Amino acid sequence: MFKEITDVFNWLSNAGVFAFLMVLIPTVYKLVKPLLTRKVQTEKNTHVKQGLEVGLNLANTIVPEMAVMAGLSLSDRKKEAIRFVNAQLTANGFDLDVQTISGLVEKAYQAYKAAGGDNHFSPVTPAPSETDTDSSASENTNKPSETVSQAGSTTEKSDVNA
Repeated sequence: MFKEITDVFNWLSNAGVFAFLMVLIPTVYKLVKPLLTRKVQTEKNTHVKQGLEVGLNLANTIVPEMAVMAGLSLSDRKKEAIRFVNAQLTANGFDLDVQTISGLVEKAYQAYKAAGGDNHFSPVTPAPSETDTDSSASENTNKPSETVSQAGSTTEKSDVNA
C-alpha cells in the first residue's frame, strides 16, 4: 500500500512538472517573440539601409561615366546605369527592386546635373544673320551711319541727309 501511495505522489509530481512546462513554454514564447521580431526587423532594416547606401554610391560612380557616352541615347544610358548598379548590388549580396535602383540612378543624375556636370545639351549661340544687320541699318536712315571694317582698324562716318 505504501508503494501505491508513493506511485500516486510520483505521478502527481510528474503531472505537476508537465503542467508547469505546458504553461511556462507558451508564456516565454509570448514574451520573447516580440523581442526576436524586433531584432530581426532591425537587422533587415539595417541590411536594406546598407543596400541603399551602396546602391547610391554605385549610381554616383556610374552616372558620370554614362553621361559622356555620346553613342547612347538618354534612355539607353539610364538602362545601362540601372543594369550596372543592379549587377554590382547582386554581386555584393543586396537585392533591391528595379524601381528602387532606378530612383537611385535618377537621384545620382540629378546631383550630377546640379553640380554642373550635365553635358547632354550644350548651349547653342546663334550666329548673327545678315537680316539682323540690314533691318537695323534701314531703321537709322535719318542718323549718321558708321561702317566698321572687319579688322576694326578703319571707321567711316557719313551723313545720309547731306
